[in-house]
Amino acid sequence: MAPSEQPGRLVPTRPTASASPGITLRHSALSLLTVAGLGAVIMSPALGLYFNWGPMSIATGPITPLIYMLALLISLPTAISYAMVSKEIPAAGQAYTWLWHAFRPGYGLWTGAILVLYYVTGLWIVNMFFAVFFGEFLRYFGVPASPIGGAIGMLIMAAITAIVVYRDIQFTARVALGFMIFETGVVSALALTIVFVQGSHGKLSLAPFSFPSATAGFNGISTAVIFGILSFIGYDYACVVAEETKTPRRLIPIAVILAAVTVGVFWMLGSYAYSESIPLSQLPGFISSGFTPITPIAKIYWGPGNILITITGLTASLGIYVAIVPATARILFAMGRDRSLPQSLGKLNARHQVPFNALTVVLIGGFVGALVMVILQQSYFNAYVWFGELSVFFALVTYIAVNLASISFYRRFRPQKFNVVWNLIVPIVGIGIDLYILWQSFFVALTGSGFALGQSVVLFAVVWCLIAVVYVAALRLWVPHLFQAQSYVLPETVE
Repeated sequence: MAPSEQPGRLVPTRPTASASPGITLRHSALSLLTVAGLGAVIMSPALGLYFNWGPMSIATGPITPLIYMLALLISLPTAISYAMVSKEIPAAGQAYTWLWHAFRPGYGLWTGAILVLYYVTGLWIVNMFFAVFFGEFLRYFGVPASPIGGAIGMLIMAAITAIVVYRDIQFTARVALGFMIFETGVVSALALTIVFVQGSHGKLSLAPFSFPSATAGFNGISTAVIFGILSFIGYDYACVVAEETKTPRRLIPIAVILAAVTVGVFWMLGSYAYSESIPLSQLPGFISSGFTPITPIAKIYWGPGNILITITGLTASLGIYVAIVPATARILFAMGRDRSLPQSLGKLNARHQVPFNALTVVLIGGFVGALVMVILQQSYFNAYVWFGELSVFFALVTYIAVNLASISFYRRFRPQKFNVVWNLIVPIVGIGIDLYILWQSFFVALTGSGFALGQSVVLFAVVWCLIAVVYVAALRLWVPHLFQAQSYVLPETVE
């Protein structure tokens, strides 16, 4: 049973089938490994190393495997809260629906506005990834990079993604997982090449697994850990396909933890090889010469074969987009189905049972929003930084909300299942970690920066939070019956 709101009080009741009867996603379409794989696709085994290993190494030296290990341990409390709540409230609306049920509709609606921006900024970031790698790919064949070339690349990515995501969710998942398998294979092959070459010359060491090898002490480790934690953003996407997963109350929690742990271990092993690949004193020069230091490292070991790094950058970006577009569309679909957004977003394609209108809005918004910011920033890299900083804010606010939901929901509506460790201590630890990172990596770091890539991000985030308050107030005024209704939760009878 799930809680619903009645005037003045919350009581546990069985949810109705839907705010719009009959509008349900395809049930039991996805398996455990597929759902965990989708979470891993969003985290991206390749891009998590391509873009974060370099800054982490500069901050703290060769101990990046330990940094990824610390980041995994720090991320687990919030991941556990996702697992705890998702097994009781499986819904495409994810945190939006969870806060609605754990507290009151107004909390869920406000969180929904935050959640939408968290997912949409992810879309825009992937556009920047693809545009930069597309330009690098063209340069390999002697075509000079240009802003127009990057825009064409983003348009190509959107077109390919549209062909995939308008099909059923099973086809979409297979394509996304195929891209991830390819990128993981290339990253692993380069790591094994490095280990073989360096090992044959007696140059391997255990320094990356020793904290005394850190080059900047605690401050360096603290800085590097922030990059490590940001790498783990994305495991929560598995919860969005809960309504389409076999026995979601059992499998979704496992999928969330499995995605985070599996990719985390992969990064620990891969970063060891890359830390042993070159003298780290060369790393700043490699980063300044390109978007990722892995490309020049691959050139040392593979020669012209380093184009595979660029290709995996493209395929990894495309794989993320193929996964993140349907995930974002399902958030809009869930809100449209509940009628907290236009009802047209809550409609499904009759043949494939996918939210066609929501997918179309996401594809158009992903391309147009990314292009507008590129024009404003006059740089794909600067636009990537701006979107990345904004994504951190909305991700962490969402994570704090989910930790609060775990405490509130179990305490109020599942007292017989309430566990002091899993539903109180773990969420409190998660909230503390998320608040610290939010303060340090967002408010402290950005308010002292320039306007273009710092203060403007803080301003936009604060304004959006206020807009979310206005949005909830407007719904209360114009759609008052919404606050007496329920956000859809998958009934136990359909599992």
